[in-house]
Amino acid sequence: MSLLGALALASGTNAHTILEIGRQRPILRNAKRANRALDSALDKRVDELRPGATLNYDVFWNKPSKEAGPLENFNTVRGNQIGYAGSTPPGVNPAISINPNADRVYLAHEMGHLASQKTDIGHLVASLRANPKLKNALLGAMVTVPGVAAALEAGDDDMDTSLAMATLASAPTLVDEMLASKNGLAIMDTAGMRASLGQRGKLATGLLSYLAAPLIAGAAGNIVGNQFDADPSGL
Repeated sequence: MSLLGALALASGTNAHTILEIGRQRPILRNAKRANRALDSALDKRVDELRPGATLNYDVFWNKPSKEAGPLENFNTVRGNQIGYAGSTPPGVNPAISINPNADRVYLAHEMGHLASQKTDIGHLVASLRANPKLKNALLGAMVTVPGVAAALEAGDDDMDTSLAMATLASAPTLVDEMLASKNGLAIMDTAGMRASLGQRGKLATGLLSYLAAPLIAGAAGNIVGNQFDADPSGL
């Protein structure tokens, strides 16, 4: 994938997610309407993941202004996406912030984050993702490691290695999001609200927005690395 292609992927998927979580008017299958059933299903999911465990959490309803114009609303949500579909990391009082107008699949996804933190691997991954020092180290690796790998490999056929190494650097975020979606879908099943193909697509689109960052880093690192890959005999 080219750098321009990765940038297009990032902007496209992120814009779609922003529009979805920033709805100014509720859709039929909205988060507020499904809250009680999903909350009950969340309790059952937590008990399945760690028998005997309980989860007490707060829900903050963050509704966009109906008076704001489309562009103003888009920019508002873009600047605070977590406020319209977000959840707390380990170590703080569990809470979810959600737009009540948004599709209930986003609420289930955020519940999935809290549920996955009840498992050892889920708690570890979420903790690594929330660690600022580790996050900075991973971001640094995304830029330098793919570039080094590209420089060491001959030719221009090393894009797959660059992308793989950049994705690995972002593993905590990607795994955390995948676990949240897995548990969120299970919560919806238990609540008798099995996710439709369209709702699963919304979660997939959200995951792609996280995957776009390492794709961009890998593509950029590959381009930079290959600047040092010239055949000395041709100089």
